[in-house]
Amino acid sequence: MNKGVEELLTNDRFRRFVLNPNQGDSDYWQNWKKEQIENIDFFEQAKSIFIDFYEPLSSEEFQTEAIAFKRKIDITNADKNDIISLYDQRRAKRNPCFLRIAASFLVVVSIAFIANSYFSNLKEQEVSNNDATKNIIIKEVGKGQKLTITFQDGTRVKLNSESFITYPEKFSDTFREVTLSGEAYFDVAHFDNWPFIVKSRNVKIKVLGTSFNVSSYPEKSCVKVALVEGEIEVMGENQNSVILHNQELAKVKKESIEVIDFNIKKITAWKNNEIVFERATFAEVQSTLERWYNVRFIFEQQPVFEGGYTGEFTDLSLELVLKGMSMDNFSFRIKGNEVFIN
Repeated sequence: MNKGVEELLTNDRFRRFVLNPNQGDSDYWQNWKKEQIENIDFFEQAKSIFIDFYEPLSSEEFQTEAIAFKRKIDITNADKNDIISLYDQRRAKRNPCFLRIAASFLVVVSIAFIANSYFSNLKEQEVSNNDATKNIIIKEVGKGQKLTITFQDGTRVKLNSESFITYPEKFSDTFREVTLSGEAYFDVAHFDNWPFIVKSRNVKIKVLGTSFNVSSYPEKSCVKVALVEGEIEVMGENQNSVILHNQELAKVKKESIEVIDFNIKKITAWKNNEIVFERATFAEVQSTLERWYNVRFIFEQQPVFEGGYTGEFTDLSLELVLKGMSMDNFSFRIKGNEVFIN
């Protein structure tokens, strides 16, 4: 996790601003963003993380919960031994980078997830096995990478670039629950009376056994849940819910859930190292390629795709993808992690 994000998450004034802002805090952070334009992305990412994993409490509730929570984390340890070798998604060679998942690396977010589990227990009394939430594992994937995880129940999850997922070292006896930020494809092992729950932003997805894709990047306006096969229940922030059947997609916004059909190949292509665009704007293309190849686009003049861009690419370098797209629309040059478009 970026150091700037960690610093914001540990800043008392930032946390107060997110949960219960006053005029002074609002003015302070508005000025901060004006003076530190280069750090606005960190600000929004930290805010999104904090909102995802903390429920606002009244001051009296907070004092009560805080005392109990402090006692709880005294006996809580994040996983310190989980080291994952990541592979470059273009399969050219093994990525020499390793991602260490440990309390020293993500201590703030670890505590956030532990707190969320603890407060959920108090409010809903859903967890019967308290030991299940003592060791929380967090696995994070950066830009340009992907990661496949197999849980102890046999469920397989593939994380897309710039995503992270948390889950207990041992699921409870009553349900299996994970929390996602970013995008992932789930192939859930079926067990009667042992539901699998995915929490992402303000959305809750409940299944027994099925395959589905969740796209929940913080900068997006909605959470998209695409069901490949099976049946799932999708619940929104206001407790409104829908049941999805085969090949239905739910677009979950704050006040509504819209159910539509979807193109399976387009939604799930990423897990097979394929990029599929269907009438995409250049902004959508830019966002996908920046995350996919870990680059940043710099424009002299931003191209416009009349009617949107449609195309498919499999295991190609960024240069070949851009050559295939550019034609007469734009020219480009790549320098390190920067792509100059004119």
